[in-house]
This record gives sequence, C-alpha cells and structure tokens, in this order.
Amino acid sequence: MTSRLIFMLLFIAATFNSAAQNLHLDKVDAFVTLIENNNRSIGSLTIYKDGKQLYDRNFGQIHITEQKFDKQTKYKIGSITKTYTAVLIFELIEKGSLSLEDKLEKFFPDMPGAKEITIRQMLHHSSGLGDFVWKEENPDWLNQKVTEKQIFDEIKKQGLVFTTGEKQEYSNSGYYLLAKIAEQIGKKDYAALIDEKICRPLGLKNTVSMSKEATNVFASYTYGTDQSWTEAEDFYFPNTTGAGDIAATTADMLTFINSLFTYKILTKETVEKMKPVIEKKEYFGMGLLQMPMRTQMFSGHGGDTKGTHSALGYNEKDQISIALVINGERYSRNEFLLGVLSIMYEENFEMPTFKKVVVTPENLDMYSGTYSSPELPIEILIFHDKDILYAQGTDQPALPLEAYDIHKYQFEQAGVKIEFLPKSHQMIFKQGGMVFKMTKK
Repeated sequence: MTSRLIFMLLFIAATFNSAAQNLHLDKVDAFVTLIENNNRSIGSLTIYKDGKQLYDRNFGQIHITEQKFDKQTKYKIGSITKTYTAVLIFELIEKGSLSLEDKLEKFFPDMPGAKEITIRQMLHHSSGLGDFVWKEENPDWLNQKVTEKQIFDEIKKQGLVFTTGEKQEYSNSGYYLLAKIAEQIGKKDYAALIDEKICRPLGLKNTVSMSKEATNVFASYTYGTDQSWTEAEDFYFPNTTGAGDIAATTADMLTFINSLFTYKILTKETVEKMKPVIEKKEYFGMGLLQMPMRTQMFSGHGGDTKGTHSALGYNEKDQISIALVINGERYSRNEFLLGVLSIMYEENFEMPTFKKVVVTPENLDMYSGTYSSPELPIEILIFHDKDILYAQGTDQPALPLEAYDIHKYQFEQAGVKIEFLPKSHQMIFKQGGMVFKMTKK
C-alpha cells in the first residue's frame, strides 16, 4: 500500500520439480539460501509454470524462533488487494450491473469530483483523488481503528490533487471507494464478496479480507540496530478495505493470477482491458501494473504494508508466474525479485556478498558531516550514535547504515549504497540506478 552473519546448516524446505532445470531453479534456491543463511530476509517464494508449481520455499523463519506457522499461514499482501478489487468491479461490469463510464456521483455524490470521475478513472488511477492512507499531520493514523466516516472525511479533505483525467497518480482513495461501490451493488460486505466471487469459485482456502477478523496471518518484522528482529506495528487492516486488506498464501496468490490469465474469472476481453497499454507508456492499467524485468514483462501488482513487501506477476510469453512475499526485509523485495528472475532467464546478475566489516570509532568520526551536490535538491547528514552510522536527508528520517566493505555502507531496504572517499572529503551516493558524488561541507 505505502509509496522501507549467521551461518547455519539447515534442512531446506524447498520443493521443485523436474522442469526446474530449464529455469535454473537449483541456482535460484542457492540464491535464496544465501539470503537466508545471512539473515537478510524472511518470507516465501513460489513459482508456477502453466498453472503448476515448480518451486516453493519459505525462508528465514528460523531466525524468529517464537514465530509459529504452517502451510495455511497467510501473508498481508498490501496493494495486490487492488487486483482483487478490480476483479470484483469487472465482474459487475460483465453482468451489466455497472459500467466503466458510470460516475462516482451515482454512489457517493458528495465526494470530490464526483460529477466528473468515472469508474474507469478510479480503476486507472487517473481520477485525481488523493491518498487517504497518507495523512501528513499523522502518518500512522490508520494503525488504529477509525470509522468509515473518518476515512470519507479525509478523502473529501484531500480533494482532487490534479484535474480528473489529466494524468495517472496512484490513489488508495479510488480503490477504497471502488470496494464500497461493490458493497453497495452486491449488498454484502467486501469480505463476503471476495469469498463469494473469487475464493469459493477458485477453491482458495487461504485467502481472506482482513476487513473481518483473520487468523493465522504472519506478523511483520523489522531488523533493529541491536541486530535482532522485532514485530513491527502495522496497519489496522479494516481501515484499508479494497486497497490493501487481503491476506493470502503465495500458492493462493498464484492460483488467483493464473485463473485470471486463463480467463476462469473474467473474459479475455476484460483481462485485456485491465492491463496497462504499453504503447501509451502506461504503468498503471485497471487493476494490473506492468512489471518489466530486464528482457521479461510481467503483469501483476506489488504490495507494501508497514512491514511486509510483496509482488505477484504473470509472464504471458511463457506462462511463468511468481509470488514473493517478504515480512522481514533487509535485502529489498525488488533486488530479491530481480535476482530470482535474472537467474531464471539467464540475465547478468551479480550475487550479493555479505561479510562482517570491522568499523572503528575513528572511521565513524571521519565519515561524519553534511554532504551536498549541485545535482541533488537535498543535503545528507552523516552521523553516528552508539557505534551505528546513520544517513539522514533533509526533512527525512535517519537511516541506519551497515558496512559491507571498506568505506562502503548500505541501507538495503531502500537500495541505498554509500561509498566514502575520506581523502577527498566526498562520498558516492547510489539509489535506484542513480549515482551522485557529494562533497562534505
């Protein structure tokens, strides 16, 4: 929803069949083992081809001894929920109970832009509605139970952030309202609609909307400066109905997306409408996003809660589908997914290295200071506290850095890498493919 060296001899609970050799899943498994043995992430990875399981593995759970789970334990999948909501809406459209051109005012006449905004634009993130999940004066306001009226009031308060239809900009508000529209038409709550329209027809026994009380769901974890995992405070998920409240196993997620792309839920014509139009350079479709991975193109969605990070994608070229959920992240979901797919499709990929680097107090003092670059609108403060080095951008939270080589540090969750050049009083800052040389003031 939101836009964050221990070596053990383990029994590896991974399964992969004879087709794995063609996709180098033995090497994928070695990569996952590297992540697990170095305590970098906790989660599950499952891969299907032609609707059949090729690979399935939980990883990292051994590092949280108090965590109990089984094959039915579900993950919070965040914004992947939006694909399920879109399916409910398109099912209503196929039945003739709703139209893509119906206006928001038909259901919520007092919402911003209600006379102009269509169902199509809410699905397409081009409505102009804001994002109720983010409340500037209280970013954690949805961590506790709030009323539907409070959420509606926040949507109204935010108004339109751009003219309807002008562009695309991600909107949790639009999908929350779509879920409420589905409830109005279906005369049932969202959880009941998900169960009736998706779970029961597809035999999904481990998929639930957490708008109702859900059990056997993985907690989210963060890794602290004390080098241990602690349970993270997350959303109160009934606040995020339709936008980020579903919990599921990776197997159920893959059954869902394979059923979608084999037209067992909706017609082929409808599924084509859901996908982004590549020729128009669209990133957002109507419930599906494009997920380019070097030479491969997947369609699906990503999801983030305040501690769990997920991805679900389907490659129409070869009917490969993949579900990755990380509920304890030190090695970022995006890097993890890139590594898995690069190995599978024989793309260039440098395996990560994890080694213990001894850092002296003198080093920490030497790095400390404020760095700037004419190419960046913010300055970055480097400081240390209790032998931990931090990087803090202007008006941003401080990020704890971890040394991975001499003069080299990283914050893996955000893909930040910093290399210090002490002799020239500079540092090289890298993130998301961008590189900046910054000088200490």
